[in-house]
Amino acid sequence: MMDKPRLIEHAFPLKQASLDSVHEKNVRHGHISTLHIWPARRPLAACRAALIATLLPDPGDPEKRKELVEKLGGRVVEKIERKKMPSGKIVENIKEETVGGILHWKRETENKETLDWFREEIRKAYGGRAPKVLDPFAGGGAIPLEAMRLGCEVTASDINPVAWFILKCTLEYPQKLAGQKRHLPDFILKDREFMEAFFKAQGFKGASLRTQLERLGLGDNLPSQIEIIPSGDSLLEADLAWHVRAWGKWVLNRARKDLAKYYPTYADFEPLQGVGKKYEKQEMKLVPLKDDGTPDIDVLNAEFDEKYLENKSKPRWIAKPTVAYLWARTVTCKNCRATIPLLKTRWLCKKANKRVILTMEPDKDKTGVVFGVQNDVPVKGDNAAQRREHDKKIGAGTMSRSGATCPCCGGIMTMEGIRFEGKAGRLCSVMTAVVVDGVKGKEYRRPANHEIEVASRAEDAVERVFADIPFGLPTEPLPGKEAPGFRVPLYGFDKWYKLFTPRQLLALGTFVKHTRISHGMMDSNKLPSDWSEAITFFLASSISRMLDFNSELCTWILSVEAIRNTFVRYALPISWDFSESAIINSVRGGYMMCVDKVGNSIETINRATSEENTIPTCIMKSATNVANFKGFDVICTDPPYYDAIPYSDLMDYFYVWLHRTLHGLTPYTNNTFKESLGPKWNHEENDGELIDDASRFDGDKQRSKAIYEDGMFRAFQSCHHALKPEGRLVVVFANKQPDAWETLVSAIIRAGFVVDGSWPIQTEQAARMRAISSAALSSSVWLVCKKRLLSARPGWDNRVLEEMRENITTRLREFWDAGIRGPDFVWAATGPAMEAYSKHPVVKKANEPGKLMEVSEFLRHVRRMVVDFV
Repeated sequence: MMDKPRLIEHAFPLKQASLDSVHEKNVRHGHISTLHIWPARRPLAACRAALIATLLPDPGDPEKRKELVEKLGGRVVEKIERKKMPSGKIVENIKEETVGGILHWKRETENKETLDWFREEIRKAYGGRAPKVLDPFAGGGAIPLEAMRLGCEVTASDINPVAWFILKCTLEYPQKLAGQKRHLPDFILKDREFMEAFFKAQGFKGASLRTQLERLGLGDNLPSQIEIIPSGDSLLEADLAWHVRAWGKWVLNRARKDLAKYYPTYADFEPLQGVGKKYEKQEMKLVPLKDDGTPDIDVLNAEFDEKYLENKSKPRWIAKPTVAYLWARTVTCKNCRATIPLLKTRWLCKKANKRVILTMEPDKDKTGVVFGVQNDVPVKGDNAAQRREHDKKIGAGTMSRSGATCPCCGGIMTMEGIRFEGKAGRLCSVMTAVVVDGVKGKEYRRPANHEIEVASRAEDAVERVFADIPFGLPTEPLPGKEAPGFRVPLYGFDKWYKLFTPRQLLALGTFVKHTRISHGMMDSNKLPSDWSEAITFFLASSISRMLDFNSELCTWILSVEAIRNTFVRYALPISWDFSESAIINSVRGGYMMCVDKVGNSIETINRATSEENTIPTCIMKSATNVANFKGFDVICTDPPYYDAIPYSDLMDYFYVWLHRTLHGLTPYTNNTFKESLGPKWNHEENDGELIDDASRFDGDKQRSKAIYEDGMFRAFQSCHHALKPEGRLVVVFANKQPDAWETLVSAIIRAGFVVDGSWPIQTEQAARMRAISSAALSSSVWLVCKKRLLSARPGWDNRVLEEMRENITTRLREFWDAGIRGPDFVWAATGPAMEAYSKHPVVKKANEPGKLMEVSEFLRHVRRMVVDFV
């Protein structure tokens, strides 16, 4: 095939409106990697846009080019949005939105004809065959997934076992089982809630839905004789997503029997609606359990007849399932020896129409505090600033930057003192409040003595549960405090199991145990091995998602009354007050919620699969060793960003649990998860995860930087060997550190590539935690590279600088008009400048014989030219 210019090399301006809200929805629903198992570094829409522009040749005509880009990204139009204000006044806002295109959420299915057109055009560009695409830093699989969606032959590689696991779930299993269905297991046919949801998803409703449920004996009025459903009934055949949900329910039912006593449900005596007449208040009661572990509220209401219960204004016992338990860490005051609760805030809920605060008073002996809950906290202040200051004052916790204030004596426990107590193992915790699901929403109350007792009793059962799990309790060490983003080791959290409460460990271990058992049950149900393997992997994914919502680092979100996940950003900072999910209930962070999210993700991925596509190749391999893969048309990758994120250290949070869940289930999972922790840097082989982390090299920063730079060079050199002569390398980068860019530019040029196209695409959320005080850009810069000609000659700095200035002046005007600002604007200029600099193997200095213009000097020239332009 001829070395034709790609569309992305010449003109690929996509308006930001084309990508509006895509990132957020992809993160929430996109694919397995976005279920907080692996950082989703790139939104799917940006990957799809860049891949299409790289794979398709440039039409060579401005009008045709514009038409093609519009077909991809749609047209940006203005829309007048009318909003009624509290005063009754109608305010008009002009809002930009995109019409057409295939980048918006679900638009790829709405505009299937357009997507099919792109697939066909891509095949035509490669002589009627599917182009071969490689991602050597595949991570969670965003780029390979979009390449698969476009009909490419995909190879995805990553050195981390957790990434390999996710790639199998994101790419391989959905494609391998695309279009296949299997009869639902017999046990789930007796579950009315599940079968009703299943039939509704198949389009049944009303009378037809009731008919299907009655055939299974699940109608409202049990028929005199249950119809026997033939095993070959196509209505009971389900795809992979529904089988995952079914087996997830199997795991939950068995885990609930073991765990229900540790998550008690209480009932309040009150009417279902309207207070009506006054009634006598009663103390809340513990709801007894059925044999299956579910609360049996009927036992408490046995004293009332059916007619009484039909009247919703009559008080009765109403079960209020637990949503979350709220905790605070504690430390002993050095001054008065009282127990200090470490609270960042005492607010429990802070909404316009609902304000709840945790009260705190010293007990009689002044050895600690007594907690309470105050509802309907009044608003005070004449203006917003005064109200904000009042709320801050009344909701102040015990923690500040200087340390903790003792509520009994007013003494200060310094941060240094708290760290010392933590390392000595004397940081404890106390339950402060319980959140329950009430008739009108979430309610807050003090914990019952029984709830405190069962939480502590869980510790006695932890060892027993982990005795049945390979490798036992996760006692593997955390990285040291020197590792980027890790603050918890400063407070004594030096082993992974210490990040969880005893009850969380018990629950997680129980779900791991029953997931392992379910794999054997699938075999006895005569499921094909590829199905049972895929379902087990997705159930393990559900546990991984559940892990993110069940640790001592999860906090309570006041504005939405929900648990915040562990990985708000790519770090493990300490949290003083934390929340614990009632894992067996239907709550955020609960097991079934996580299974449902994984099921939804499978269905999303299925929109990218086709029986015509080849099954992607997912391998666990270092990016420096992909040279043995030959003949790729495009290598598109998002490499590690220098020292920005310690991926492998963070992924060990999930690795230690996958290590226990999957061991012994398949031969290759044993080999993949054979080590106690994920790979970091192998000093003997001089290979491993590429990140500039001095803690892995005895604190030697210079050595760490040199190894990272050499590793990136070897990775791109390996890509050079794997590419066809006319192939393209697309590198995504979003870091504003000069050292990071120096490393990237140097590695690309040394590996034999020349940049011949670059575009910044606004893909990041400005409000994301990672963007605050970090080295991350809000735009990602996509560099398009091709192999440098062997005949390329050294350049001279005066000519290169002149060409750089011309390129930058032309392109920066386009970037500015597209809304690129700040550090993004500076680094967006690096691409056009590299087009002049990288075409030469070296650039000599005309006025200094024997000297070269190094990459660091090149980047200084880029920044100066940007300043001159502005």
